[in-house]
Amino acid sequence: MKGFWSDAYSPKTIMPPASSFDIADGTIEDMTNNVDSIGQKSYVHDTYSKGFNFYLGAGYKLSKYWGVELGLVWLQGGNITSRSVLYNHPLFGNGAVMDINTYARGLSVIPSLTVAIPLNEKWYIQGQVGLTVPVFGKIYHEANIDAQHTFLGPMTAVLKSETQPSFTMGINGGIGIHRKLGKRFEVSLGLLAQHMNLSGKHMTLTQYDLTIQGNTTDQLTANPGAYHSEINFVNELNAQSNNKLSNQNIDETKPKDDLVVTSPFSNVDIGFGVIYLLGKADGE
Repeated sequence: MKGFWSDAYSPKTIMPPASSFDIADGTIEDMTNNVDSIGQKSYVHDTYSKGFNFYLGAGYKLSKYWGVELGLVWLQGGNITSRSVLYNHPLFGNGAVMDINTYARGLSVIPSLTVAIPLNEKWYIQGQVGLTVPVFGKIYHEANIDAQHTFLGPMTAVLKSETQPSFTMGINGGIGIHRKLGKRFEVSLGLLAQHMNLSGKHMTLTQYDLTIQGNTTDQLTANPGAYHSEINFVNELNAQSNNKLSNQNIDETKPKDDLVVTSPFSNVDIGFGVIYLLGKADGE
C-alpha cells in the first residue's frame, strides 16, 4: 500500500490562520477562497498558544518603582479542530471525511522589566515588557480519515504526528493590578499580550494505521525509510532537495524535505497570581 502514503497524508503539520490540510495533494491549502471542486474544508482562525499557561517566576526590585523578573511558562495548549469533506476524489471517492485535531505543549523562559505605580498603601499597578524564549515544545496532530466509497471498498485511517519548531523569540507585555495581603503576600490580576511566530524544523509521523475492508495495516512498518515518516522543513526546494517534486533521485533512508510554514503563537491572556515576598518586607 505504498502508494497511499505520499498521496493520502504528507502533513506539514503547521497550520496558519484560515488554512486546513488538503488531502488531495498532502499539503496545506490556503482557505481564503471559496470551496473548490474537491469538496468542503473547515476554516481555521486560531493560534496554537490558546489554552492554559502556568507561570512560575522570581523577581528583584532595583528601586521603589523598577524591577526585573525571570519566569518559566508551561503551555498546555487547547485543541484546534478542522474538517475536510471530499467529493468525487480519485482515491477516496465521494463523501470522505478527514478530521484533524491539533494542540501544542511547550516550555518558555520569559525575562522582563517591570515598573510599579503605587495607588495607595494596599494597591498598585504593575506593567512589564519582556521576551518570550521557547526552550522546549512540540505541536501534535491527530488525523482521522473515514472514506466509505473508495475503489478498494470502505477505508479508514488514523495518523499522528509531532512537529519540533525552529528556535525563535517573541515579545510580550502586560499590565496588572496588585493587592497587598500583609507584609509578605500579594495577589494580582493582569492582562498579558504576546507576539510570536514559530516555524517548523522537523516532523515525525508516529502512527499511521490504514484499514481497508476491515483489514488494518501499520503503514510505518509497511513503508520503512525516513522519507515516509519524517520531514525536514526547508526554505526552498531545488534539485538537491530530498523531495520527489524537485528531485527524482531521492534517498528514502533520509527525511523528506518540504517547504516550511510559519505558525502563530500570539495571544492575549488574562492571569491571576499569588506573590510571596522574600528579603526585607515593607515596614521592617
